[in-house]
Amino acid sequence: MNKFATLWHMFQHHLNPDCAFCGLPRMQGYPLCEPCHTDLPWLDVGGVPALPDCPTSISAFAYQAPISNLLLGIKFGKNLRELATLGTLTATGILPQLTQVPDALLPVPLHTARLHKRGFNQALELARPLAKHLGIPLLTHPVQRDKFTLPQTELDAEQRQHNLQQAFRIHAPLPYKHVAIFDDVITTGATTRELSGLLLANGVDSVEIWSCARTLKSTTIKHS
Repeated sequence: MNKFATLWHMFQHHLNPDCAFCGLPRMQGYPLCEPCHTDLPWLDVGGVPALPDCPTSISAFAYQAPISNLLLGIKFGKNLRELATLGTLTATGILPQLTQVPDALLPVPLHTARLHKRGFNQALELARPLAKHLGIPLLTHPVQRDKFTLPQTELDAEQRQHNLQQAFRIHAPLPYKHVAIFDDVITTGATTRELSGLLLANGVDSVEIWSCARTLKSTTIKHS
């Protein structure tokens, strides 16, 4: 999403006092009305099992409707009008769960071919409100995806891990000791696990995994 499109969306959002989901009056300074906010599949960090090889993982939502519908609509339908709303909601869910602030936030990179085709990196755009609120840098250049991989959604757990081997490369030194990796959806954790191993092998001492949503066999949903 370019800067003009972002500013135009913010301008329209400021003029529209209605809930982004149902059209009823929204809460002041927030994109949703109270009932829609309460009904979202918020995750309680205390009830979410840790990802393999990663003691700290935080997700705002369970991968359920309407969050799953929004993510799919944005990614494959290029419904960018909802991107800023979902970024705000993601920050709302993640920020209260933090016990410490990392030095930097790394959105999972897209391969340049996929980025050019899609036109934007969903993980990057969803991570922007978090980085802005926390006052930490977004890492968009030091780590890149050099290997063009098959879409993870088409593969099983074992294939996902093999698909991502050596997919990422660090192209510039990372002067950070504590980094949070951000992805839009975490399923098996294969993508973030590959990135985490790369960071730890290149001087980063501590890695956390953050995401907008996470698929879980059994979820603990909290209502605000």
